Amino acid sequence: MRKKKWLMTAMLAIGGMVGGVFAPVYAAETTELQLIIRDHLYVGSDAEVGAQLIDDRVYVPLRLVGESLDHQVQWLGQSRLACIITDDNAELYAEDAFPAVAEDAPVQIMIDGEILEIPEDLGVAFLHDTGRAMVPVRAVTSNLNCDVEWQDGVVLVTELPQPEETTPDHRENNVANVTDRNQGPTSDRETQSDPVISEEVDPSAYYGMTIVGDSIATAEQLEAYLYSKEEHIKSVMAKRYPDYGFIGYPEGIADLYIEIGKKYNIRGDLAFAQAVKETGYFQFYGIVRNGQNNFCGLGATGVANTGEELLNGVDPAKAAYIVGTHGLTYSTMAYGVEAHIQHLYAYATTEPLPEGYELVDPRFKYVKRGIAPLWTDLNGRWAVPGNGYGESIIGDYWLEALTLE
Repeated sequence: MRKKKWLMTAMLAIGGMVGGVFAPVYAAETTELQLIIRDHLYVGSDAEVGAQLIDDRVYVPLRLVGESLDHQVQWLGQSRLACIITDDNAELYAEDAFPAVAEDAPVQIMIDGEILEIPEDLGVAFLHDTGRAMVPVRAVTSNLNCDVEWQDGVVLVTELPQPEETTPDHRENNVANVTDRNQGPTSDRETQSDPVISEEVDPSAYYGMTIVGDSIATAEQLEAYLYSKEEHIKSVMAKRYPDYGFIGYPEGIADLYIEIGKKYNIRGDLAFAQAVKETGYFQFYGIVRNGQNNFCGLGATGVANTGEELLNGVDPAKAAYIVGTHGLTYSTMAYGVEAHIQHLYAYATTEPLPEGYELVDPRFKYVKRGIAPLWTDLNGRWAVPGNGYGESIIGDYWLEALTLE
């Protein structure tokens, strides 16, 4: 990266000469926006600037975007350079690594040693009153392998899939071409198939399973699996979480997942397995607590609810962000399960909700529709960093329930 210092000197000199092109934009009328990155919601405050709409262009704090994507971010004040370094092992620049410029010189963005040339129609980088470098969102995200959408006051930044590696992938060889038994008319439903479970279970054989499709395990199998773990879970809770104690399993939870999953053509048995993983066998020893009827951490960002979160048209009698709690709270178990299923539906399909069904997932609109057709596609999306997340749902929970003797 240091080899490009000569290029930087030239670029900074040019930037200083044409500073008139980079007129500051922060004096224009601004509208505060919500920003979603990796399914986490960021809202500006008095202490921290958020996403803003300025002159019909969306600007975001470079540091917030970079760090949310697990990149290193650095501000070199004397050079007026805002830097993103995508290599976690790379060293940060020395403060005097690049030439000093005038205090009113334009802010420039550098990603992995290359100055970012921002087309004029996208906007101009500038330094906010809070000291944060603000950048046109599309200019930066396109250089970080991300897609961006903006609608209804929400900016959604979604990471694009990395290029496929050429290593052999045998998942598809283990999925049988079995006719989908669901009666639904959508194209998603017409092309799905169910895996055949072999006697010698290799979890990797099922990593190609789709989120859309029929359940394979029955509610009875799921219930049996849950209760087979009861003594072990009681022991774990007593040792690790003595202040919590064992919580009895939600009555009829497996039936709800199978029944509601079928209505949306989502594999309810695997959604149940995900709920078991997310809630710690329904013991809720994380930030989402028992009684919220939230079985998948929906809306839990690590920051307690302020009461300003948006329900996006969801009936407040069914779902609420209760001040001081984390994530959504649902008035019934059924609404909580349905919201989980709807969130999976958003990830797995581009179809509208089935006719006659009401939205109960306020975060449905934040999902890049159809971006995760497989359970393993939830890695890094539903969970961050999420390495092996979908594989764990399949291998550590669902297959255990399916093969329980």
